[in-house]
Amino acid sequence: MRAPDAPAPYQLVLSRGLPDETGAVRLRRDLPEEEWRWIARLRRPDDRLRSLVGRALVRRLLGRRLDLAPEDVPLGAGPRGKPVLKSGGPGGDAPGPGARQPPAWHFNIAHSGDLVLAGVGPRPLGVDVEHCPDSVDANLWRLVAGGPPPDPAPGGSATAPDPQAFCAQWVRREAVLKACGLGLAAEPGTLRLADAGETDWTPVSGLPEAEGLWVRLLWASPDHCAALCLPGVAPAMPSTSARGPAPHDAPSPGAWTLRTLALVDWIDGRG
Repeated sequence: MRAPDAPAPYQLVLSRGLPDETGAVRLRRDLPEEEWRWIARLRRPDDRLRSLVGRALVRRLLGRRLDLAPEDVPLGAGPRGKPVLKSGGPGGDAPGPGARQPPAWHFNIAHSGDLVLAGVGPRPLGVDVEHCPDSVDANLWRLVAGGPPPDPAPGGSATAPDPQAFCAQWVRREAVLKACGLGLAAEPGTLRLADAGETDWTPVSGLPEAEGLWVRLLWASPDHCAALCLPGVAPAMPSTSARGPAPHDAPSPGAWTLRTLALVDWIDGRG
């Protein structure tokens, strides 16, 4: 099996746009029939299209790494139902005696509106993208962030936190919970994010499953925010920085890449 075709071990692709009927038929060819039947049971048409785009996209990204056709990438369900890459061949069977064990790859998918964010890498990762709400109250902020909202800017309201700042909190915490495989099994407010600039890597604590993880915003706008969570890198020597000893350092800036593509740029295999 060939090595990854990207210089960075983690790759992220943000796809913009949902397919029309012809495009949906094209993407369905990237999925085994059983997976499409699961998607078809979703009640809302847009949910079906977003799930179809996400699964097709991540199958293409993994297929390039495993030298498999997208529909042959063996996906299954892991703990708590999180989608995972199964070991073995296209059917998910264990390799025979003396067979080379295929490399372990992890993936994660998030979507909001017509945006679908997919990431793949050699270790667990989490991604999230959300539409910024029109308004947020202090109670919702406490539920998500685990504490009171920050002091308002001059002229702002203490009872109405900034929606973009709330969205930035939400996507980072959701990306962490997805990297842990916890999803809705844990409250986002139980996580602790160290103070850092919004575009800096932030170490995560508060849950045993989150130790050693780092999270950062991919971008923040008045309309959407997106975040990425990766495991930290163990340093060669113990850290002696001002923050004290740290078992893990933040991921390298070269550890991941992000590409933004319109759906039409990759649906026919051009991306």
